[in-house]
Amino acid sequence: MRLSKFKFPAFLLSFQIVNRERAHFAERWLNSYERYRHRRLIHAVRLGLAVLFATLLARVPQLDHGEWIGMTVFIVLGMLQFQGAIYAKAVERMLGTVIGLLVGLSVLWLNQHYFDNGVLFYLLVGLLSAAAGWAAVGKNGYIPMLAGLTMCMLIGDNRTDWLDSGLIRAFNVLLGAAIAIGAAKLMPLRSTLMWRFMLADNLHECSRLIAEIGNGKRMSAERYEQNRARMKQINSRLVKSRSHLDAVAGESHIAKGTMEAMQHAHRKIVNSTELLLTTAAKLPKPKISEAEMKLLDRHFSQLQRELRLTVRLIKGHYARRIRIDTSLNPELGRVAARLPFEWQGFVWVGANARDEVAALVVLLQRTRRKWLDGYERLRLREHLLGNKADAREEEAA
Repeated sequence: MRLSKFKFPAFLLSFQIVNRERAHFAERWLNSYERYRHRRLIHAVRLGLAVLFATLLARVPQLDHGEWIGMTVFIVLGMLQFQGAIYAKAVERMLGTVIGLLVGLSVLWLNQHYFDNGVLFYLLVGLLSAAAGWAAVGKNGYIPMLAGLTMCMLIGDNRTDWLDSGLIRAFNVLLGAAIAIGAAKLMPLRSTLMWRFMLADNLHECSRLIAEIGNGKRMSAERYEQNRARMKQINSRLVKSRSHLDAVAGESHIAKGTMEAMQHAHRKIVNSTELLLTTAAKLPKPKISEAEMKLLDRHFSQLQRELRLTVRLIKGHYARRIRIDTSLNPELGRVAARLPFEWQGFVWVGANARDEVAALVVLLQRTRRKWLDGYERLRLREHLLGNKADAREEEAA
């Protein structure tokens, strides 16, 4: 008698599918590179949910001056994607509001008890506004600007309950700033992500360009223009990544000097790639043997491979230590010495690029625990432990 195969009930199968989809969603959400790729979508969803929550919080209990909650959320979160900038903006917003509240209430108290809407009241308002304007064009100018704005908001209120009204508005501003911070915590985007993956994207593109440059084939004019356009994108990312250095140093607690050194190596690699691209289009065909040509190809292939490994390291996909031997192959040195001047420079630029990649890798590996997030560190640790266990099993067998 033939037994039929056991079939799971339909509801169990659907439950398994849902669990699998949840696990896939969680994996993508925890993946740093996925968050980097979809950062604009995450920012938009986060802002929408935060403003929705602020609006409900203002309208359901019918809070007085509740519009200031949503306005503050928009001011703090609106144009800022990354946690470091959001926290700084929220703190400045809170400080400016509190200072402006204290100054505004003090001016109103003096007016009620002494000035009675006289000349001294308006003179004091003008002097305080001038002081806020003086401070607003200096360092941390957002705080005095907000303090002046809050003061004007309070003294412009002609109602008799100016004290209660001012306190409620200030409370709503502080509540909006707290909601913005909470939204940034629940759906985090860090400047470290932006800096890491702009660096990774640039090194990946440099690797692709070097693969095309160092293959020994003549590049067409059309292809050269396409590569020049790619080079412009690389330079644009390089400039943008520089603006994140301070925030990354604050978020990851990496020394500013170390961040500057990594950015310097990043710039030198990009500059070397651009120089190789520009020079390759003008190089004459070298009069060397096929074996010597293969030696030159291996020189640039090695640079390309090291760039790809560095990209994997930055993306958190490479657990082992990368060791780059920057000593020049003696055979390559002898071949380069017999090449025309243009080719000698081409080879040395490639060698210098390898030196910069090696310097960058050393700094990245030294600070890896600081710029990787917790999930990535755990995954790499499990990978290393799994490899060690496999090695022990092979030795026992």
